[in-house]
Amino acid sequence: MITSDTDYKSNISKIHADDIFSFDSYNRNDNNDQITFINYSHSYCICFVDIVSSTKNICEMTESNKIQEYYSVFLNTMGSIIKSYNGRAVKNAGDGLLYYFPRTFDLKNESAFQNALDCGLDMIEENEKLNQYYKNRGLSSINYRVSANYGRVELAMSLNSNSVDIFGSPVNMCSKINQLACPNQMIIQDDLHEVLKKTEFYNQYEFRNVSNHQLYGDTNYIIFSVDRRDSKINNRFNKKQPHKQARANVSSNILIIDDDKDILFTFKTIIHSEGYHVDSYSSPYEALGHFSHIDPYFYDLVIMDIRMPELNGILLYSKIKAINPEVKVIFLSALNAVDEVLSIFPEIRHSEIIRKPIEPDVLLSKISSILQP
Repeated sequence: MITSDTDYKSNISKIHADDIFSFDSYNRNDNNDQITFINYSHSYCICFVDIVSSTKNICEMTESNKIQEYYSVFLNTMGSIIKSYNGRAVKNAGDGLLYYFPRTFDLKNESAFQNALDCGLDMIEENEKLNQYYKNRGLSSINYRVSANYGRVELAMSLNSNSVDIFGSPVNMCSKINQLACPNQMIIQDDLHEVLKKTEFYNQYEFRNVSNHQLYGDTNYIIFSVDRRDSKINNRFNKKQPHKQARANVSSNILIIDDDKDILFTFKTIIHSEGYHVDSYSSPYEALGHFSHIDPYFYDLVIMDIRMPELNGILLYSKIKAINPEVKVIFLSALNAVDEVLSIFPEIRHSEIIRKPIEPDVLLSKISSILQP
């Protein structure tokens, strides 16, 4: 848990640019920042958290640096909580933050849906500590609301950014029902409630009906946890990330993408000989189409060339990560592209970029190392 000003500052420094936008970026206006849809639509749990009465709060602060701190501490604290529950922050939206939970694509993955609920409730519980921090810093107090919805959305990406965006009616509805909640409450829409009713953990929460609203359609529910034990909520920053269930005696699934068909055949043969299941594509567009139409968590590892026609490895990496943020990737390159890749994706390690030509033993060793639990 965050318990001091120092903890907040330390926490903020750990947030990656892909997880949260800076305060400045949410005022950005770039006419060349065109949105490109990546041909991927799926149903997810979509959430929105926004500040209540922020205009009034900002009017009480006259110094620019105070206003920036007010927003950045809130957004980065929320971003940290989202990340700890395996959610993905998408963008600043007005005075709030839009985020979603990639693993909720699978209705059978009950833990992913419970993460979405606990994440929102954890945000609400953080309010007291946030306000203590603000008080110590001479900032206005803060209150906010959290909303959640479930439904099919489209994923998109701008040409000048590696961040993902989501569009669709569930997003719009999520931001609208947010207004029905009181400050420091979490509200969910009926579509999500219908999913939750079928889960084993449903009775761990209390759902209070909010009367139908003509503008917002179906019934909505304010949500409370029946039992928020310390062991369940206070260790969020030390929680182990959930992993796919171990598949005893079954090889990992690997996708290889390289426009050189000879190299592609050689790599596939070598890797397959070690017992891995391997699929390969010489066209990055075909590979992306395949990746977007299967279970997004089917592949454990993607191996791709950087310099490819149609769609280079850097853009392909961004699109694949938008679909499955957790998939591991190895870059291959005949050129020294390490600095270029690392400047764009600082989360990638040097060991995940391999220069061609590649000895079979080196490649297999890298694969084994990356796929270790």
